[in-house]
Amino acid sequence: MPTTAPVVVTATPTSTVGIEPTIETAMPEPDLLACLTPRHQAAQLLLALVTEPELIAAADIAAVGDLGGIGLLGTPGAGLAEGLAALQDRSFAHVLVASDEEGGSVQRLDAVLGAMPSAKTMATTMSTEQVEQMWFDYATRASNLGIDVFFGPVLDVGSAPGILSRSFGDTPDIVADFAGAVASGLVRAGITPVFKHFPGHGRASADSHLELPSTPAIDEVRKWDLVPYQTLLERPELIAESAVMIGHLSVPGLSDGEPTSLSRETVDGLLRTELGFDGLVFTDAINMGAIVNSYGTVQAAERSLRAGSDIVILGALSDVGPVLDHLTRVMQDDVEFADLVAQRALRVLATKDQSDLCDGVVDS
Repeated sequence: MPTTAPVVVTATPTSTVGIEPTIETAMPEPDLLACLTPRHQAAQLLLALVTEPELIAAADIAAVGDLGGIGLLGTPGAGLAEGLAALQDRSFAHVLVASDEEGGSVQRLDAVLGAMPSAKTMATTMSTEQVEQMWFDYATRASNLGIDVFFGPVLDVGSAPGILSRSFGDTPDIVADFAGAVASGLVRAGITPVFKHFPGHGRASADSHLELPSTPAIDEVRKWDLVPYQTLLERPELIAESAVMIGHLSVPGLSDGEPTSLSRETVDGLLRTELGFDGLVFTDAINMGAIVNSYGTVQAAERSLRAGSDIVILGALSDVGPVLDHLTRVMQDDVEFADLVAQRALRVLATKDQSDLCDGVVDS
């Protein structure tokens, strides 16, 4: 995805005990926010899951600046490129378009671009060179449809419930090798890969779509599950072009019963400070059982942003209005949260090459 010329902005979100992160990242000029209302800023941090028929409704919301991104649901068909082009034509700012593309059981574009093998099949039947070229070809065609982001590859080590054949294997080196090949192919094609599900779902106790799983303790996670992240996020050609998705997991010694996606210790602590990652961070979808069984949508959205995520994945377009209403009210009452949202909006807009967004806009 295109990026703007780097301008370093330091974001210092509301601090928590034991963690005082300072994030430096390439962003457009802060003056960009001059033409964005607080609601517009918050909207950049929301990505709603939509089906192809819902693209028209999404365009209505994006036209007034209330939607920063969409993730595809269902099985899009031949009209997808036309629908996405119409969405972008009407949008206040570029809408980030993401798709779940892992191959195997998780692939949204198979009806349009053809089926891809699962991660497990790739790792057992193909070389990393073959995998990279296959995903370069696939991602190039996806980019031509108007896709910006792939939610994948999966970096989970092991085949826990909800993961199964989505994992490349049971050892960190196999996962890092093949996930790295996929990511390299995507980056070459201009698609942003999103490594998931941080800090590691491969040995979790349950499927997070249904409930909040537990994992081994953080000391074990560091020795095993984090290794693919440490390996790939040290590769210069990937670190500058990749994003990370936070899973909904309970990690003893880290989140201690709280979902990692809502945990400041996980996002701002482990990922941002300890691993030094300063790219885009997505939550996993907050309509999953691991979240909705215990938290409301608006509460989870706010908590995930406070934890350090940049983009919250909402379950449906109908969630956008209530979440935006809530975030805007909080921004009015909490100056530090308003600053946090502004800095996250700058990071998101930088990935969209929106430095000229305010050109010709007259203050009202």
